[in-house]
Amino acid sequence: MVEPEHFAAVKARRQALAARSDHSAEEREFLRVVPLQLFSRAIRFQTLVGVLFALGTLLAVWTAQAWLPTIQSLLLEKEGIKGAAAIPYVSWGMKLWGIEGIVGYIAFGYIADAIGRRPTIILYSLGTLIVGLYLFLGVSTYGPYPVLLLIYGFFVVGIYSGHAIYMSELFPTHVRSTAVAFCNGSGRVFTSFGPLVAGLLVVQLGGLSNATGIMTCFAVLSLVAVFLGRETKDEQLPL
Repeated sequence: MVEPEHFAAVKARRQALAARSDHSAEEREFLRVVPLQLFSRAIRFQTLVGVLFALGTLLAVWTAQAWLPTIQSLLLEKEGIKGAAAIPYVSWGMKLWGIEGIVGYIAFGYIADAIGRRPTIILYSLGTLIVGLYLFLGVSTYGPYPVLLLIYGFFVVGIYSGHAIYMSELFPTHVRSTAVAFCNGSGRVFTSFGPLVAGLLVVQLGGLSNATGIMTCFAVLSLVAVFLGRETKDEQLPL
């Protein structure tokens, strides 16, 4: 594969600086261990935005993904469909959720190129909140679930394209891969507790649907992230 132009330029600059001993303050910062650079004055705000965005998207989806099969089974049980008879319904619902998530993935890039990265993330986050809260708090029968799972999957899963598109554009080339990995990794460490927290909330809030609806509200963190972050559409990737 051909090395991207920006990557080649960064590599050449590092090699040139390594051959010298007299470095300016800016050059010393450029040569620092990359994870430390994520918290430098020039980059730490972008790191905050990236972590918030990752937290919002991950917290909104992980608990829903963990509990959706059980929530569907409980709704079907109310209608007299349980055990092996409920499996095809639950399986079909999760397939619809996943398939439309793929459509959401693909559509994200086209929408982001048309209207901008921040408006697209706002659209997907609001879609996650509105459809998710209605799905978990406003629906008491299984009937609407297949259609709602299609719409919900588009937003709550599709927004993950923003990790590759928006998050990567926040950072300069010499820290980009590490920065995106750090933001995603930090988000996953925190969100690994999401299903546990939802489980603890089940008794307090009166059921799985209520607890999962509350966890869906963490999509607000993605909105906070893009209101804090800058628009990157049509920007040249920083070197």
